[in-house]
Amino acid sequence: MEFFGALPESPKEECLRLVRASEVFVGVVGVRYGSIDPESGKSMSQLEYEEAAALRLPCLIYLMDEDRHPVLPKHVELGEGAAKLAAFKDSLRKAHVVSTFSSPLDLAAKVTQDLVRLVGARDNLPTAEVLAHIAKNATIRHPLTEPRFQYLREKVVGAFKKAPPDPILREALELILAGDNMAASFVLSRGGAMPLDDAVDGLMEVEKIIAEVIRVGRARIEAEKAKSSKEGG
Repeated sequence: MEFFGALPESPKEECLRLVRASEVFVGVVGVRYGSIDPESGKSMSQLEYEEAAALRLPCLIYLMDEDRHPVLPKHVELGEGAAKLAAFKDSLRKAHVVSTFSSPLDLAAKVTQDLVRLVGARDNLPTAEVLAHIAKNATIRHPLTEPRFQYLREKVVGAFKKAPPDPILREALELILAGDNMAASFVLSRGGAMPLDDAVDGLMEVEKIIAEVIRVGRARIEAEKAKSSKEGG
């Protein structure tokens, strides 16, 4: 919802509109019930799911493994919200074969693999190939420390017509550094809400910037080595 921007519709109507415009519903349920709709007393997440079920959309449901996934106490729902969340989860388990996840990477891998199977079953082979490629390479992302991400962010954010959200940019940069430009383009296009052509054009500039950063870094290392060698000789 943080990416909605200013819209004339209520948050609930915009959420439901997006569900109606979708081909697949992916439900990810953690340990909070979510924002409550005052009219129904249900969370936005539950209303979205019920809309998807009413439209008979394919539903992929993922529940957080509460025994294995680390969660801060402040993020755990209590009281009435906890009771509603438990009831919602029970209804999901009864209606679907649900999957559990123990970490963000575990969730990403499972969602991608399940979408590959679903899309492949619907004979959408080009999309299935893209998703399969991303699933295969999901584990070879080059992780960035926070200081390195912030350094690269300052260098590359201007390469895009519209700056992507930091989590999306971080994932794209990690994929580029791992050598997977196709997956990076896909992530920017979908997660950054930008046309695929803009994502590709931006990544071409990012590659040039990263290459220059590497060139300058190597030059500094060589200069330091030469200086040390000269001083030692």
